[in-house]
Amino acid sequence: MNGIQKFLFVVPNSRWFGKRCWMWFTPSVTLLAPIVKALGYQVEVVEANIDNLSRDEVRERVRAFAPDVVGITSMSLEYWRQAHETARLVKEADPKIVTVMGGVHPTSLPERVMADANIDFAILGEGEERLPRFLKILGEHAAPEFSEMDGVAYRQAERVIIRPATAFVEDLDRFPLPDYRFLNWDKVMRFQQGAAGGMGTKRTPVGTIMTSRGCPFRCCFCAGWRTMGRKMRLRSVANVLREVDMLVRDYGVREIVFQDDEMYANVDRAVAIVEGIRQRKYDLIWKNSNLASWRMNYELLKLMKESGCYQITISPESGSDRVLREVIHKPAKKADALRVSQWCRDLGLELQADFVIGFPGETWDEIRQTTAFAEELDADSVKFAIATPFPGTELCDVAMAQGLLPRDFDFYRDDALGFAKGVIETDAFTIPELQMLRCFEWDRINFKTPEKTARYARLNQLSLEELEQFRKETRRRIGIYFVDQSKAERHTGDEARAEPLTP
Repeated sequence: MNGIQKFLFVVPNSRWFGKRCWMWFTPSVTLLAPIVKALGYQVEVVEANIDNLSRDEVRERVRAFAPDVVGITSMSLEYWRQAHETARLVKEADPKIVTVMGGVHPTSLPERVMADANIDFAILGEGEERLPRFLKILGEHAAPEFSEMDGVAYRQAERVIIRPATAFVEDLDRFPLPDYRFLNWDKVMRFQQGAAGGMGTKRTPVGTIMTSRGCPFRCCFCAGWRTMGRKMRLRSVANVLREVDMLVRDYGVREIVFQDDEMYANVDRAVAIVEGIRQRKYDLIWKNSNLASWRMNYELLKLMKESGCYQITISPESGSDRVLREVIHKPAKKADALRVSQWCRDLGLELQADFVIGFPGETWDEIRQTTAFAEELDADSVKFAIATPFPGTELCDVAMAQGLLPRDFDFYRDDALGFAKGVIETDAFTIPELQMLRCFEWDRINFKTPEKTARYARLNQLSLEELEQFRKETRRRIGIYFVDQSKAERHTGDEARAEPLTP
């Protein structure tokens, strides 16, 4: 294909096919769009999710822009059908458009993605270097050859070729900062989340930052290494603070959510970032959506609080040190989480704690130890997930080897809803038992007193009226409940409230 001029990113609408709605923008789009544009391509973005576009609207937007290539981002297997539907809509708009899918979904299941004739190519792993190389090869050759490129899936003589991603970006500082001007940034950043599980935000405009990639640990259920690798790669302190400055200066951001898997792997670097935020004295608050409890100490949390941090999320995962050590393989201990919880109470930091139940090799008594520990921890909000097998994870390999999955198990599941419903059953537990326990222990622990209820509502940015309705529907649907956030009042400043998501 010669003469590529126009590239279109399309983000599918998560609401299609009755799925839950996520109102966060897709980070890969704001990272990759400026890189592609700098190469001389004309670039636009169709954000079908944030803008809640119908299928017809997506098709017509594609037709109106008339791109040569459409990049479809698919960040979760839960939304597999939406991604494939988007490819179908693109080909309906013009069969000659080249479609390429990227993200966690094609990286995890490239063979399944490429079984769809509407998808011409897939980019696997990180896209900053691969997407430009892919476009160069595609545009310069009538019969493009990708044999020297890693992280790509394509067809050759009607045979699908999968070339896994083997390299990861080492220098994260050398790429441009995210560019939100490709989106309706004012609309995106002024949406205030009000969502269970620590996803709520307090102020707008709100921005997100990822200061590192990769995770050195080998938790049995985590598939993040497929996309980000196991080696930690850290942005410099100066580069991260430059992004903080940009968000405040260019977009008026008043809250930041740090989304790293392991932001505190290098504690000295993390302290320098936090101190840099403190010294700037911006009208800015921030939170960590995930951090390792064993990395924390009182002085670090105190500095975080002084710099504007108001909330952290930790993942104790289990109330059994044996399960943590022998099943999950996570270097955490219950004592770590207990210390962090006490420090948060002393400092006035909100604490969200995440747990996972239903692992092969976990006994029912150990699952009950987890719910008992979640109560003992006395976090402001706790959440339970059911262990879910993702492609390439140890959890998936063990479940398959031991015959613990349904005979008709498929990663393309229409009943998938986050981690609210499992597929693994053992002699120790069944799926209904896990689902009922998850739902009713969530309700009992978070709302055991009026004071606990108020803490949960405050952390998750829900009114007491919203929370009561949320609890009722969650109980009656045994934990499978979500509301389309697009129906909520949005983008009206700090008083806006979104609808809750599945707990």
